[in-house]
Amino acid sequence: RPSLTDDIATSDEVRSAMTEANELRILGAPDTPSERTFIFNNEDHTLGNALRHVLMQNPHTDFCGYSVPHPSEPVVNVRLQTTGKPATEVLSDGLADLAQICDSIAAQLNAKGAVADWPRR
Repeated sequence: RPSLTDDIATSDEVRSAMTEANELRILGAPDTPSERTFIFNNEDHTLGNALRHVLMQNPHTDFCGYSVPHPSEPVVNVRLQTTGKPATEVLSDGLADLAQICDSIAAQLNAKGAVADWPRR
């Protein structure tokens, strides 16, 4: 018997896109591109809260929230509603902004010699 999530993922009313590594799923009705739920696998509150904060700073964001459905599963759901711009574009801008913030912090730490072996690989 298929699960409820299988029904949702295969529904004609729901668009779903996967990266090659299955790290991101995008859910939302085709007729409302300004409303999407992004499901990030292998992530936790660290990304969820930081991304929510950055997205809320974007003037195109009407609402943004995130949840971690269960503490033992590394999954973060980010719900994004925009003022009209496609949610995927606002998310892309938000991820780029977050990356710039992280790069800036890393540069400042490296300049002060605060973390000698960063980034860890």
